[in-house]
Formats: sequence, structure tokens, C-alpha cells
Amino acid sequence: MPTRLVSLLLVVLALPAASQRSNMQQRINRRVDQKMQRNDELNTGTTPLQNAGAARLQAIHQDAEEFSALSATVQSDLQNLQKGLLPKDLHENLKRLEKLSKKLRQEVEP
Repeated sequence: MPTRLVSLLLVVLALPAASQRSNMQQRINRRVDQKMQRNDELNTGTTPLQNAGAARLQAIHQDAEEFSALSATVQSDLQNLQKGLLPKDLHENLKRLEKLSKKLRQEVEP
């Protein structure tokens, strides 16, 4: 009986230690990746303003792609509406289209 108790105690104590080791490794890997990214930015000579501009353009591009895909979805939903079928998410998709169009319009205006 004491042997079982000792072995159970060892298992219970070993599990959290193994879990902490994997979390620590993940944090170390994340910090190493961040440092490598900073070094790459310094080596390439890009400034934060260039990175911000590129990020802004990428966000605009992603929003435009989402707008295009959502527009195609709404168009097919409207065709189904003419057949008498009301899609459940049509209202939400139309609201999302409106929000995306406003956002894109504001981003593109000088």
C-alpha cells in the first residue's frame, strides 16, 4: 500500500513539472522569434513607418477581398430571395458589407 501511495505521489508531482517545461519552452521560442524579427528589421533597413504603411495596405487589401467575397455571397442570397428562400444571415451580411464599404471608403480617401 505505501508503495502505491509513493508512486501516485510521484506521478502527481511530475505532471505539473512537465507541463511547466513545455510552457517555458514556448515562451523562449516566442522571445527568440521576436528578437530575430527585430534583427531582420534592423538588417533590412526598413523603418517602422514603412512597415506601418505596408501593414495598412495589406489590411486594405484584405478588406477588399472580404468585401468581394461577401458581395458574391449576398448576390447569390438575393437570387435565392427571388425564388422565395430567405437566407438566415442575409441581414448580417448586408450590415457587414455596409461597414466594409465605409471603412474602405475612409481608407482610400486622401
